[in-house]
Amino acid sequence: MRRLPPLNALQVFETVARYGSFTRAADHLCLTQGAVSRQILALEEYYRFPLFRRSPKGLLLTAEGEHLLPIVRESFTRIEETSDHLTRQRTELALKVPTCVMRWMIPHIMRFQTEHCDFQVQITTTWHHEVDFQAEPFDAAIIYGSSPGPGVHAVPLFDEHLTPVCTPELLQKHPLASPDDLAQHTLLHPTRDHADWKLWLGRAGATGVDANAGPTFQSLDLATSAATQGFGVAIGDRTLVAEDVAANRLVMPFDLVVDTGSRYYFVYPDCVAQQLKVTLFSKWIAACQRDQPAVS
Repeated sequence: MRRLPPLNALQVFETVARYGSFTRAADHLCLTQGAVSRQILALEEYYRFPLFRRSPKGLLLTAEGEHLLPIVRESFTRIEETSDHLTRQRTELALKVPTCVMRWMIPHIMRFQTEHCDFQVQITTTWHHEVDFQAEPFDAAIIYGSSPGPGVHAVPLFDEHLTPVCTPELLQKHPLASPDDLAQHTLLHPTRDHADWKLWLGRAGATGVDANAGPTFQSLDLATSAATQGFGVAIGDRTLVAEDVAANRLVMPFDLVVDTGSRYYFVYPDCVAQQLKVTLFSKWIAACQRDQPAVS
């Protein structure tokens, strides 16, 4: 194998060429001018031709130096980019999160970042509630369903419990003494099939309420946002609206909370299961869920 040129000397060569001065390069590299000169001399001895020449205008590259410089710069750039990519792969968790879970997820992520400042969580939001790790560039994801599905490691987060929510002001204007009173309100739907409202109204035994009436939104968080603005009554998940209820932005006018049989999971594939960033986050969020008080 042919002996490579000294890499430290190549870095010094690039710095001298950039500044056009041994003195300025030495200041930038925190070296003495003599040390810089010795590195350039070692490189010239390796190549057996000079890299710089002095002129009345200052330090100039020789023809050989002009040819070498872009190769050196490109090589160091590629090494830097590759090293940065590999480092980020080890310390940056690429996480896919449904938009409806973001408000619940952000405080957890921020606390994780505070406790583990050497690791970063890169979040991509989506309307979808599933993930394909073979086709998508994520280390982990938050998904929703009756089970996490095959081929993944899963940490259960919370079960879905549905109940109507609206603003206190709306409730004062149009009281909801019974589920039947929802017929006088605008229902806000988080799904095109209106399945959530149909399920809750069916369990409540409501009559005269059209479960298909009212506007449809693309996600649970959009329907909940419309409810916080007083546009109607949304069907919300008890855990995901807990912050709004605690702040009195929303109220839950009925005691009935319906368990849908679905839940949210933190999942990741086997190929990343041994990576420190994944094991740290999965253990951390599992501990958060164990310590979190139940939502009443």
